[in-house]
Amino acid sequence: MVEKEDRQPLPVFVVSDFTGETAEHVAKAALSQFASDAITLHRFRYINNKDRALEVLEEAETERAMVVCTLVDHDLRRWFMEKARNQGTDVIDILGPILDMLERRLEHPPLETPGLMRRMDEEYFRRVKAIEFAIKCDDGRCAEHLLSADVVILGVSRTSKTPLCMYLAHRGFMVGNVPLIPETEPPGEIFEIPPEKIFGLTVQPEKLVDIRRERLRLLGLDSEISNYAQWERVEEELQFAKNIMRKIGCRILNVTNRAIEETAQEILDYLRA
Repeated sequence: MVEKEDRQPLPVFVVSDFTGETAEHVAKAALSQFASDAITLHRFRYINNKDRALEVLEEAETERAMVVCTLVDHDLRRWFMEKARNQGTDVIDILGPILDMLERRLEHPPLETPGLMRRMDEEYFRRVKAIEFAIKCDDGRCAEHLLSADVVILGVSRTSKTPLCMYLAHRGFMVGNVPLIPETEPPGEIFEIPPEKIFGLTVQPEKLVDIRRERLRLLGLDSEISNYAQWERVEEELQFAKNIMRKIGCRILNVTNRAIEETAQEILDYLRA
């Protein structure tokens, strides 16, 4: 009898008609439940025809390997599974049972196109990149990157510039925002960007006063003392911002009592027009 310590690691072949990431993730999740030296993982990617599949099966038979596969082509998958079982190779079909059940319940066949999940992954990473960009270019920071933005948002403080940018970033748009303050010259980059990419946010003065007073209250500050929430200051800032927006020639959106989603949708509709 072979002692446990003397056993050779079990070869596990991960076989896919694309990159094999799905099969590999599933295999690793299962393998994590066993000692790390009990198994060796071998990857076989882009196995999309019977000749290549047969080479893998012959090697699996020689190595007495266990096979984990994700093959979306129905005919290739059925042939592969039958061939593996006939030669006595242990094989796990990850996608087949799910695809067969979905086909039965939805009453139409799957696309059988390898790599569709990867395309969705690319969309995910595009959103991640957009979110990172929005964080980097928030509140006027890294103005030099604004020239590569899809959208630039302008506005005075408390017009929801940052939440709007994050919402658009989650939709995959590279967005930055710049606060407009009378005492500070806006970055020169906003005058170099095509005006159709820039959106200025404005709001009714009385609404902005209320928003700022509530903000100060939450911070434990006295709104009667702070110039930030005074009517004259708010009107001065809004007029300054409006002058800048008109100089640029960008689209101006009144966000008074509007949800972030409403403003974002108006921007998206404009961009797609």
